[in-house]
Amino acid sequence: MSWAQLMGHLPPVTRCLVLAAVALAVGCSLDIVSPATLYLNWQLIIYELQLWRLVTCFLFFGPFGVPFFWNTYVLVHYCSSLEAGAFRGKSADFLWMLVCGGGMMLALTYVFGNAYFVSGALIDLMTYVWGRRNPTVRIQVFMLQTRAPYLTWVFALVSFLMGGSMQDHLIGIAVGHTYYFFEDVYPLLPTSKGFRLFGTPKLLKLVCNEQD
Repeated sequence: MSWAQLMGHLPPVTRCLVLAAVALAVGCSLDIVSPATLYLNWQLIIYELQLWRLVTCFLFFGPFGVPFFWNTYVLVHYCSSLEAGAFRGKSADFLWMLVCGGGMMLALTYVFGNAYFVSGALIDLMTYVWGRRNPTVRIQVFMLQTRAPYLTWVFALVSFLMGGSMQDHLIGIAVGHTYYFFEDVYPLLPTSKGFRLFGTPKLLKLVCNEQD
């Protein structure tokens, strides 16, 4: 399958994420843009109004290399599966999940004073929700076999064994669980009266040409 065919088969939001990630990787590889201008830095955002960092910190997976291709694979395989499956015909809901999840991640990084890229945490959010909505699926990751709800934890373990930080994964898992609870669990409780904390705004559905 060619690159154009692959892009054509991806659902719209995932396609945009992949294209943005590839564009930033190409830009950094060709020295058109520097990673130093993309990462999350609250001082520069607040005092110098470099607001683009609020977006680029979610879209940069590093220059071309093993981490980039691994994250892109997970994005294409699991995240597109989530959008095409549980969110089939509901790309506005999927996009709103990312917006709400991204907002929670930004809040956490602000509170804890971290400045870095949170693209990995965004992927963990999507894989966590995918796993929760496909609880019976079994997956082989390298030499580990697990059920879908535990996939994100396996990714975190593999990253830790390879010398990576667990912090990004824990943020992604925490945000993913928060979304899952308030979207899939809490509305079913009698006391909720059907309330959905992460209900998609009607304006966004209108922009995406979708109906309730």
